[in-house]
Amino acid sequence: MLLEMRKHRFAGYIGGAGIANVAILLFLILIGFADKGAEDYPFGSYEGSFMIIDTFTRATFIIFAGALISKLIISEYKNKTMNVMFTYPIKRHKIIAVKLMIVFIFTFVMIMFSNLLMGAILITTDHFYSFIPEALSIDEAWRLLVKYTISSLSAAGMALIPLFFGMRKHSVTTTMVSSMLLVLVVCSGFNGNGSELSIHSLIVIPLTLGAIGLWIASLSMVRLETKDVN
Repeated sequence: MLLEMRKHRFAGYIGGAGIANVAILLFLILIGFADKGAEDYPFGSYEGSFMIIDTFTRATFIIFAGALISKLIISEYKNKTMNVMFTYPIKRHKIIAVKLMIVFIFTFVMIMFSNLLMGAILITTDHFYSFIPEALSIDEAWRLLVKYTISSLSAAGMALIPLFFGMRKHSVTTTMVSSMLLVLVVCSGFNGNGSELSIHSLIVIPLTLGAIGLWIASLSMVRLETKDVN
């Protein structure tokens, strides 16, 4: 895994994730100022505030995961460098497994880190400006932490779904477009005022999509011995 990260200069992706966090923060600040004083103010409660943070974070890093899949897997198939890797004395499914583990772990860690970072900024800002009426209790904080840990895991799993479409014709464009379409579907529960609609009000939906992503990852390793190599 470390060799794969060095090969693709993974430090650059970490820097890109940092820039993405800055963009998320600026966008949240823009929403906060634009809707200030509104009756349905998005940051009127901690529940709604964290839901907004998690929605933008998941959307950002699901697309980011699509870029990683394109770079680590799809591009290597397209450029035939994957065939060279398969000549190494390492089982083929282990090579793909390592690449997918990198995408999964990176996506999960960055979503969790971003949620915690934005949440800490939100709590600190509210401490000085008091724009959220109720206080955040310890029990509520633990409940939100568990909820968004599950959300981050499911998002990391579903971020692998574009692999299925990208592998059809080894197309980077298809991979990225499917990532964006996935974001439109899984983040459709956000309506701008801190409330959730159907797709995220039921935890079974993101968990199911996450399981589908992991199933696609395992399926891609099974196909290695036949169609994908040829």
